Amino acid sequence: MKQVLLAIAKWGMSLLYLLFRPLRIRNKVVMLSRESDTPSIDFALLRQELARIAPETEVVMLCRKQTSRTNPITYCLFLIRNLYHIATASVAVTDTYSIPLCVLRHKPELKIVQIWHAVGAVKRFSYQCLDWPGGHSSAMAKQMAMHRNYDYILCASQATRHIYAQAFDTPEERILPLGMPRIDYIQCPDPDIRERYLAQRPQLRGKKLALYLPTFRDGVDEGVRTMVEAASGQPDVALLVKPHPLSRFELPEENRTAWGRSTYDLMKVCDVVVTDYSAASLEASLLHKPVYFYLYDKERYVETQGLNIDPEAELPLACFRRADQLLEAVALGGYDLAALEGFRSRYIETAERDNTADIAAFLCTLLPERFQPTTTRREREVSTP
Repeated sequence: MKQVLLAIAKWGMSLLYLLFRPLRIRNKVVMLSRESDTPSIDFALLRQELARIAPETEVVMLCRKQTSRTNPITYCLFLIRNLYHIATASVAVTDTYSIPLCVLRHKPELKIVQIWHAVGAVKRFSYQCLDWPGGHSSAMAKQMAMHRNYDYILCASQATRHIYAQAFDTPEERILPLGMPRIDYIQCPDPDIRERYLAQRPQLRGKKLALYLPTFRDGVDEGVRTMVEAASGQPDVALLVKPHPLSRFELPEENRTAWGRSTYDLMKVCDVVVTDYSAASLEASLLHKPVYFYLYDKERYVETQGLNIDPEAELPLACFRRADQLLEAVALGGYDLAALEGFRSRYIETAERDNTADIAAFLCTLLPERFQPTTTRREREVSTP
């Protein structure tokens, strides 16, 4: 029954899209996301850079998180806006699976770019784990044209290209190691950010702050509970837990981050980052702070989801199966930052580049020739007073 309803919905959307297809292509970049209701850091930085190097190019943000509580009427109206802007755009950028971009037949002029919402791929995803307990079914992937229609997919290293080729089921030549805008944001200094945080949580002063970022999965509450219990035995360490947006579990007040800023800002605030199978380990490595891995359920996770990068092979001294041992290591210090730097350099090769500028310039090359900026980025920089 579900497949029948999806087929009807796809047919209706395709029919509606036909009404917009005759509209002329405009000098427009549209950015689509189902990750949140507000533009991501990647999208915000790209919009800012495009406004600088190509001010005549319109940038439209279409960001809306779809949940079981989403009003179907307002979502349908939002979808109609999507169809209009996609039909009239020169370039479309997405950071997740976008239904209209993947299932519809677009004009040849439209170029579609995927900038995935994680800087790398520690865990297997998408086509790598079809029909696995932690993945989608092959039938659903085929029916919903999962990750089809992309002209280019961006990544941060050569080592990631073959992983993305598998995950997106696409030729490796379509995957370009241009990085991600968030790499620039994470590395941008903010000297006062910790003090601003501690002004709101003065009880944390004098403690080593450990940020725990658990991956969404079945049984994650078990690991969080054990970690919180172990933290009570380390009075000099304050454990702050930032759950995945899809996770649902209760936290003691003292273990909540209690700050309406991004995860990357919290990474800058804290002394160490603890995660498991998340690309947060790669992102945190950019800050040259200790990164630890809590792998209490590794065997189960490998069987249900699978890994592209094995933390125990990459950074064995930073991996723990027991929370008490991990937090004891955090309290003692003595982390091998040189090993972490090797880990970072293997999977993020663009840390020394201006990722945002490179990607924005690349998007401009995808615009039809009549819409491309008349001056190069360097010429604009020279002419800026």
